Amino acid sequence: MNDECSLVNGPAVPRRTLEERLAQRPALLARLHALADHLDQSVADGSDAHRAEEWVRAQLRQLGQEVLSQWAVEANAHTQAQVRTQHPQASAHGKKNS
Repeated sequence: MNDECSLVNGPAVPRRTLEERLAQRPALLARLHALADHLDQSVADGSDAHRAEEWVRAQLRQLGQEVLSQWAVEANAHTQAQVRTQHPQASAHGKKNS
């Protein structure tokens, strides 16, 4: 079982805290706070489990889409920066002027 954890977590490198990581993604942090706030409120209101489950599923689906969209933007920016560094003579993508 310990082997499984090391495979999932990778090498034993100190990880940043979740708070540190979310500080770089304020929109994600705000969404997680909103989820927690809504869940607290639904418990206080006496919401039934069925409605809570439907809401959580919908919110997690939407959150997943938002996270993947943010990942795509960051991955694209990272790739573009690598290309500019590795191939400074390459021209930027743009309209051809001829």
